[in-house]
Amino acid sequence: MPNRTPAPIFLGSDLGVYGMARSFHEGFGVSSVTVAGLGRGFINDSSVVRPVLLGADPTDRALVDAVLGAAAEARACGESPVLVVNSDLQVALVQRHRAELESAATLLVPTPEHSAAVADKAVLAALGERVGLATPREVVVDAAAPETGLGTLGTLAALGSPFILKPAVSSEWEEVTFPGKLKVYVCQGPDDAEAIVSLASAAGFQGRLLAQELIPGDDTHGFVVTVYMGREGRPLVQATARMLLAIHTPNLLGNMALGMVDWYPQFAEPAMDLLAELDYRGFATLDVKVHAATGVPYLLDVNPRPGRSNYFVNIGGTNPMAAALRDAWGEEVEPRRTVRRGIYRIVPFGLARRYVRDGELLAAARAAARENMVHPLDYAPDRNLRRTFFRHAASANHIKNLARVYPAPTDTSF
Repeated sequence: MPNRTPAPIFLGSDLGVYGMARSFHEGFGVSSVTVAGLGRGFINDSSVVRPVLLGADPTDRALVDAVLGAAAEARACGESPVLVVNSDLQVALVQRHRAELESAATLLVPTPEHSAAVADKAVLAALGERVGLATPREVVVDAAAPETGLGTLGTLAALGSPFILKPAVSSEWEEVTFPGKLKVYVCQGPDDAEAIVSLASAAGFQGRLLAQELIPGDDTHGFVVTVYMGREGRPLVQATARMLLAIHTPNLLGNMALGMVDWYPQFAEPAMDLLAELDYRGFATLDVKVHAATGVPYLLDVNPRPGRSNYFVNIGGTNPMAAALRDAWGEEVEPRRTVRRGIYRIVPFGLARRYVRDGELLAAARAAARENMVHPLDYAPDRNLRRTFFRHAASANHIKNLARVYPAPTDTSF
């Protein structure tokens, strides 16, 4: 296989984009392009990622044309364009324009069939059962017919109180806007759910909402598994981390603020079995929560993308972008799993003292922090005063929001 120089192209401007750009820079020494509406501190003033900004709310056509333009520019320089996306809405965009994009760049995006197989949260019960993972009890409510559709609002009381309400397909939810819209709701009863369904329906949402049993346990009962399934169906990247503290602002709820990277085979192995049974290809990120009282692990989500916190994989000893691209190029790639312990952080590690109530876990996290602690935005080749200021300002903003919405750990994470 001849040597190639990749030209990474992304969509968006969040922390996950920067994590992927950092991976490509570490793995290949190349800078990346990201196509976005407006600039943000994650990607601004960077020497490893160049934003192509289209203004607020760009159309699909504008986004696709900008990607095609960046790909053409790369090819003119003798480079090989590669496109990676990292949100459900972006995955859906790629699927709608896949033929065009595939002709211009290598796509590290699962096919429509694989995306559909794992993105619908309403089918997770069947998926989990195949590999022995529990899934929360759930009721699917059709927002277009909440009293006569797949589930009815009247059946929600059986889930107990409180319960979770969230979209079954995240990409559909991202397309609607209404006052009080959240990523996940905690409902005390059917009346709360009815009010949310009414608001969403009035805003034009006609999809499904998933009412789900709330699994008890604070943030530290959550685990993340990120896998890259290669072109021959082998798990070439296998990485795991334990949540120490989640982000609790509504639009980022559940993403990792502090995490302990380590190897947790009890969650990685069934995750890989699940993806293998689906004959899955590409990146997938799975969220698991362990029931605080019973110790039973519950599969909460499977997403067809690397995830916002994707740089935790690097902390564990594997560059996921390098492995995925070399596989996509047809090169032989040896399977890798998490081999190094460490701490992923976007807030000061000192917050662990407040939010990690298990003394043994806190001691292990402190030891991991001494060995290997990384903030994905703190990248030596990309340091400058503006980026340093943004990193500290973003951290301070997270601390402020935690004080407002989650000042102390709870037995439910809410």
